[in-house]
Amino acid sequence: MSESTNDLSIKDSGTAAFSLLHPSVQRRLWDMKWTELRPLQVQAINRISLASGDLIISAATASGKTEAAFLPILSKIADEPLGSVRSLYVGPLKALINDQFARINDLCHHLEMPVHDWHGDVSASRKAKLLECPGGVLLITPESLESIFVNRSTALRNLFNGLRFIVIDELHSFLDNERGLHLRSLLSRLRSVIEQPASVRTIGLSATIGDLSIATRYVNEDQPQDVHTIDDKIETRSTKLRIHGYCWEFEEEDKDDNPSVPDELMRFAQDVVQHCKGKSNLIFANSKGDIEELADLCASIGRDEGINDRFLVHHGSLSAAIREDTEATMKEGKPATAFCTSTLEMGIDIGSVSMIGQVDPPWSVASLKQRIGRSGRRKGESQILRMYIRCHQTTPQDDLFDRLHLQLIQAIAVTELMLERWAEPARLPVCDLSTLTQQIISYIFQRGGARADELHRVLCVAGPFRDISTNVFAQLLRQLVEKDVLEQEPEGDLILGLLGESLRKNKGFYAVFNTPSEYSVIYEGTILGTLSSAPEKGERLLFAGRRWQVIDVDPEKLELHVIPAHGWKRPKFSGSGGEIHEKIRKKMREILLGDKKFIYLDDAATSLLESARSAADISHLSQPLISLGPRKTAIMTWTGTRIQQTLVSIFDYLKVEATDKQIAIVIGAPLEKTRATLQQLCETSFNEKVLAYEMLKNGSGAPRRKYDWLLNPELRVTSLTGWLDVQSAKKNIFEAHDDKECTGSGP
Repeated sequence: MSESTNDLSIKDSGTAAFSLLHPSVQRRLWDMKWTELRPLQVQAINRISLASGDLIISAATASGKTEAAFLPILSKIADEPLGSVRSLYVGPLKALINDQFARINDLCHHLEMPVHDWHGDVSASRKAKLLECPGGVLLITPESLESIFVNRSTALRNLFNGLRFIVIDELHSFLDNERGLHLRSLLSRLRSVIEQPASVRTIGLSATIGDLSIATRYVNEDQPQDVHTIDDKIETRSTKLRIHGYCWEFEEEDKDDNPSVPDELMRFAQDVVQHCKGKSNLIFANSKGDIEELADLCASIGRDEGINDRFLVHHGSLSAAIREDTEATMKEGKPATAFCTSTLEMGIDIGSVSMIGQVDPPWSVASLKQRIGRSGRRKGESQILRMYIRCHQTTPQDDLFDRLHLQLIQAIAVTELMLERWAEPARLPVCDLSTLTQQIISYIFQRGGARADELHRVLCVAGPFRDISTNVFAQLLRQLVEKDVLEQEPEGDLILGLLGESLRKNKGFYAVFNTPSEYSVIYEGTILGTLSSAPEKGERLLFAGRRWQVIDVDPEKLELHVIPAHGWKRPKFSGSGGEIHEKIRKKMREILLGDKKFIYLDDAATSLLESARSAADISHLSQPLISLGPRKTAIMTWTGTRIQQTLVSIFDYLKVEATDKQIAIVIGAPLEKTRATLQQLCETSFNEKVLAYEMLKNGSGAPRRKYDWLLNPELRVTSLTGWLDVQSAKKNIFEAHDDKECTGSGP
């Protein structure tokens, strides 16, 4: 917001909107020396104040979305009495809850309105205060909202009966995953305990929604056409881009406690130090191991060169205390760089950031847009992004796909798509029997028991599990009874069985995503964080930005006790890669086969691109099929992760050796035999269900979701069909086949 000089009025077109705000809210804006409302805020104030219905506010990071929603919301509920939470804010991260709590509380300075937060770090006394006298605004995560359903079910109606608004922040992060489905179910169940559910309005906030129509369905599945959208695409900040290329031989695994650092890796780290020196920066990486290693290496270079900057770490395996210390240090505004994963991708306030770094390409354009939006927030500053892309050093004899430097090509592709203002459309999850299982357990415990028809009505008919048929729902209930998750009483009511009670009591129950058992890393009684596997006693490791030696391993308590050390090795963390949209792979093809020059590449990256294009040209990469020798053929698929993995599963189904090469599938057969295999596929009739059965039989259909292990083979098949994309996979095969008139019976 612009700072006021002597004028305390809201200027120009915002005057009418300002007049709609509650006098106490107006007074707070005067105190804060606001001189104008942004166009986005004017639109939101008018819409929320003068109209009814749900709303999505889609605008760039740091555009004032929170104020756009809460200025009119606070004004609407300012004179509401205590006795119920009036506005519920749901955010994806505890750190974001803490940050937004401070901002909203500040806006309520002159209002007699309580603002509450509720998550694992909030004291029991503060939670008790809300339960005793509910009112105002409550900020919460989906998991903590679940805990209220499970542990405070008798207080639900008292807490929320007068609810007027639900605000979902970072809406994009909920659209296409189990966590978002979980939230939709909780909000649907919440409406069922409110006397006037139709009067509750939902406001979604996001900076990176790829397809607003999917977002409107998420906000209001019954009447998505009635969800109003404010799509502010105006980006006033300029953007400065640079992609840096590096090339060296990677070590598969460090065997020593003091691994050698390749010269090119050292050059890379020295570049990062120089680019970050004297400023506040965020460096994102896809691997927690990379974060720890690079932070340590940069800190070492900084000490050697007499640079006083701090190099910090921030990722999900660190304790909350360490993450909060990093956030507080960044907020101080002193020269500091935080190496992080997506934990700092959201809108947590860490002060002004000069530069965003990205080590290797991100999985999605949406993620890159979210990250670059963290920089250049001050008036007149540019957004600055530097991508550091590491490629393997290769020779003409090496594997073709290594010589294509796909990491670099993907980095250019996501950058070009970002500049084209495109982002991935979300794909709402289907056939998610795992999350449905968790909600069945939760609802039964909340109610003390429930009949099957009641469960189906609440969760499937009124709730978000509408893609689950009555027959599949009945099969699931029978399976859960067989597993002793549920137990049916003589009168017909379902209650929790022994296994169901055990699952419900588990501390990880409130989350619908997998929370694997991990070792706690402990120093002098303080938990630093967790690791997915235990190093041996005496080993050294990097963790939380420091070097440690393991002095004790307790496999029963899952504890690692450490002391400071000098040597180091990369720690091992759990986690997997992200899903890449097919449009990124199509853009990669365009880049590899084209001749466009990209001015944001440095000399090394330009040279690597030229080398990749040369390899692509020599190998005739424009063809749908490429012979890689007498016993190997590449089918150039150029498609996304989901379709690619479906294709691999199809070849497994046909007992054909197939290897996923990101942009291609390599078949263990010569060219002509591969053509015959494609012809066979074109003529073969199969669907998701047939393929899913085969995946279960050959072991490739491993449980993907938290409670899939409870499902019998038939239900596992149903769950898998929701993930596969056979129709798109077969279309890809048709396009790859030489005979354009090839016609099969289709999926």
